Amino acid sequence: METVDIYNFGVLNLRLLKATSDGAQHPTVTLSAPKGTVVLGGGAYVDWDGPFSPPSPPGNLLTAMYPNHNGTTWTVASKDHILESNARIIAYCIVAQMKDGSPISADNYKVVNATSEVARKPTMQVDLPLGYTIVGGGAKTNYSGAGSLLFASYPTAQLRGWVGSAKNHIQLDPATITVWAIGLKESFLKRAGMIVRLFNTTSSLPANHPRHTFVFPDFNLTGAGARVNWDGAGNLLTASYPQDRQTVVAEGKDHEQVDRATITAYAIGFTE
Repeated sequence: METVDIYNFGVLNLRLLKATSDGAQHPTVTLSAPKGTVVLGGGAYVDWDGPFSPPSPPGNLLTAMYPNHNGTTWTVASKDHILESNARIIAYCIVAQMKDGSPISADNYKVVNATSEVARKPTMQVDLPLGYTIVGGGAKTNYSGAGSLLFASYPTAQLRGWVGSAKNHIQLDPATITVWAIGLKESFLKRAGMIVRLFNTTSSLPANHPRHTFVFPDFNLTGAGARVNWDGAGNLLTASYPQDRQTVVAEGKDHEQVDRATITAYAIGFTE
């Protein structure tokens, strides 16, 4: 595990961590939050065309990036699809504790999840209980056959919930999707004078491999999200992650069937 960035905002100390898997057809890695911290949000990057890969690899696609029920781990996963394609996957996770080193109290922190019905293109929105504000979230496809692949994992505009969407691709494999929302108590944030803000921006031109980097100066990220805006055969997520405290990276790709698309990157966190 590597510490990428450390920053303070209000009463919180935040750390951006990352961990990298070995190369595999279905790579996965779990990042454990250091003692006394909890996960606020995170993401993943599939390194499917790195220097260890053969020329023009077919690609490896995101299937999961999510916390456990008490916010002490962050797990990411991806898979090749139809054609063999090894990759590494990198987990990015933002964890937090109070600036004095004490944990955020259990009453002020909440993780909830819900699972969709079985579908070829499963989608789910999960909302936090009243009195909580979203700071991050994640999604995992629960496939058992050829695979169901993520194309969206992002916060709702009202800062109350998280949306996840996936699809089977070329080969039929109906599946469910489980979506997680991570929140902090509104009264806790208000007492500390901390306001959560959400921003998003979309890449300008459709592309086979859409990529968008969103830099917001003086921002303090708690989470990141992405949505591929496809309308044909499908364009799937390969990256959605916080690169540092103020930068979100989102990437996608079409796979075996051409479908140029744009991609939207979401930044959620605190700003002055």
